[in-house]
Amino acid sequence: MAVMLPLFRSNFARVGDNGAELAIDSPHEYIIYLTGRRHVATVHGLIKMRPRQDLIRTLFTLLSTPAQDICTLNVTMNPNEYSDGVFAIVPKSTGTAIRNKHYDLTTFTKASSQKALDSSLITLTESSELSDAIVPLVSEKLNKAVKWLDYFIVSDQPTHKPDTVPTQPHAKRISLSFRLPNAKDAREILPLVEALVACLDGLPQSCQVSSVTKTKISKAREEALKEIGKKAQAERARELEEKRLKEKREQEKNLSPDAQRKLAAKEEKKALRKRQKQVTKKV
Repeated sequence: MAVMLPLFRSNFARVGDNGAELAIDSPHEYIIYLTGRRHVATVHGLIKMRPRQDLIRTLFTLLSTPAQDICTLNVTMNPNEYSDGVFAIVPKSTGTAIRNKHYDLTTFTKASSQKALDSSLITLTESSELSDAIVPLVSEKLNKAVKWLDYFIVSDQPTHKPDTVPTQPHAKRISLSFRLPNAKDAREILPLVEALVACLDGLPQSCQVSSVTKTKISKAREEALKEIGKKAQAERARELEEKRLKEKREQEKNLSPDAQRKLAAKEEKKALRKRQKQVTKKV
């Protein structure tokens, strides 16, 4: 965190909250909060450190997965200052896994290569116009610290698929995630943060797609919302049917034995007529 502070201080009027530049959320998690900059609503960051005091847990982590300290920065941008769209730069080795974890990347982007980027990186983009606008802003900086990068995402869509149709547009955001090196190599991650900062002014200035692309992007969102609406409607119908059956079973429990037998006979006749109709249709 210390190596990033000068960059944060020079670009944001407010670093931290309640007098602390870095807030402790748990023994292994630290929160970054930044605000007070043109084009930006807020920046929320999280540093997740691997446990070092718990010897057993540390040994298990080291044996099961590569232990890494991770920093994630999520910038909420002001609305309507640049074009909608979903774009990401990710390592080729982990690109598919990252794409599958993000609803916006899975739904709206396709993979492509960019000559300006290191050969180990690929873009996931909704439009070549987005790539043309964003890659020049960040390529040189990301290439300098490629070994630490997890993902760099510019998006106007949610990370997780909504259960219902949203009533308001999703906030535009820039998300950067990277692994933290040891203390002696700490400055190696600075180009990644500089790439993020470059987009804060760069996107409003450069990311303005054509009317044709804007229409395509808008239609893609309409289709995505239709799918969400259909699934939400089907889920609601399923819940109502479950409720109806539950109420019916409760009512049947309160019937006398004779009434239950009559109801069972009635249901059997109804099922028989239904089967007969199906047989007749097949013939």
